[in-house]
Amino acid sequence: MVRGKLGFLAALVAVSLVGLAADRAFGGIVVESAPFAFPLSPGSQPLSIPKFDTMGGTRTLTQVDLKISGSVEALVTAENDSAIGGNMGVDLIGLLKASIPGPLSTSAGILQSAGPVAVAASDGNPGSGPDFVDFGLISGAGSNSTSTNSGLAAYIGPGFLAGTASGNGGFSINGVTDSTSKITNFQALGTVDVIYTYTENNGVVPEPASLIIWSVLGLSVIGAGWVRKRIRRK
Repeated sequence: MVRGKLGFLAALVAVSLVGLAADRAFGGIVVESAPFAFPLSPGSQPLSIPKFDTMGGTRTLTQVDLKISGSVEALVTAENDSAIGGNMGVDLIGLLKASIPGPLSTSAGILQSAGPVAVAASDGNPGSGPDFVDFGLISGAGSNSTSTNSGLAAYIGPGFLAGTASGNGGFSINGVTDSTSKITNFQALGTVDVIYTYTENNGVVPEPASLIIWSVLGLSVIGAGWVRKRIRRK
């Protein structure tokens, strides 16, 4: 009977300790996204991104990631102005950048090509003929990110982070010695993400010393019960 009670008390203490350990911190993420779209080049757009909410101090911010994903695009036509024919292509080079106070910033490079297309020598008639190519929409995409786990107080709310998305780019014609290009609807568009990584306490988090105290108290209860039972038997 004594062994049964001792076993029950030991199991009770073990369950209590497991319950306390289960209240330790676990992690999560919050993603705040801000879209952008602006004409180029260059160009920029202000961003308003919510700061991290500690939920009354129950969540602790451990890391902030800044990510930019987007594209640079335009409608492009080109015409061969040289006296000889050849192959004509277009190269797009662009750069997108995101920044938020902290400071934290990241940038993504873009390189996209179209063509080559065979063209004849200049016919002297702008905007048409075998020396003219309509490349249509040329678009290049890119993404990049960076992170920090220091200076995190700057990212904690209430309020908003006054961020910025910016970009620039350009087109070059290759394959012929002389040409004329026309660029329309030149723009950058995409999304800036601020990713908050945090730990959250699901109740009271016991310190190691507290666990030791609970262990000692539990063993003391078991010991006292065992001694009391032996005295009664005597």
